[in-house]
Amino acid sequence: MAGSGQAAFGVQPRDALQVDEEVNVARLANPKREDLAPPSQEIWDRVWASRGAVGGPQSVLMYVPELGARVAELGDYIRFHGLLEATDRELAMLSTAREIEARYEWQAHEPLALKAGVRPEAIEVIRSRGATDALTARERVIIGVVRSLYREHRLSDDLFKAALGELGREKLIELVALAGQYGLLGFVLNGFEVDLPASASPTF
Repeated sequence: MAGSGQAAFGVQPRDALQVDEEVNVARLANPKREDLAPPSQEIWDRVWASRGAVGGPQSVLMYVPELGARVAELGDYIRFHGLLEATDRELAMLSTAREIEARYEWQAHEPLALKAGVRPEAIEVIRSRGATDALTARERVIIGVVRSLYREHRLSDDLFKAALGELGREKLIELVALAGQYGLLGFVLNGFEVDLPASASPTF
């Protein structure tokens, strides 16, 4: 019955999905600040101040301003106040984007990852969904944790022990939370087909 239910809603098995090369049109128009009530405009201003724009997933979430504010606050902690080093953080963000095929998220964070010092070899392994054998132990752990959470929905004992040993308790907790946070953003982007910037090219 589960399979028939998926078919009824047009959900296909992962291997059956094909990339649509046509340009998507976003399912929601970008909201405008002037159309919001004053309390929501204050939220808009806070998001703008922290990011320099209200775009990407926030262009959807701002239709529910209180939700957008809370999601933005968690994102601000992870990106600007968290425990993970920038290289680890961006590696995890790219891993998450690739697992859920969030093109917008990928194109936004690949340049940030390179600027933060993430090795191009590691980025290519993520992009191609390749084996991590040739990467560093830390890269293998971070990519492995994200892949396992999205593919197996859990961490094996061996992977948990390796991640705990490599990252420590607090950073491992943050890594798992990051995977969830950026999964949320990716689902918003994909579910509402948020347009890629005009200058961006699909990378997978």
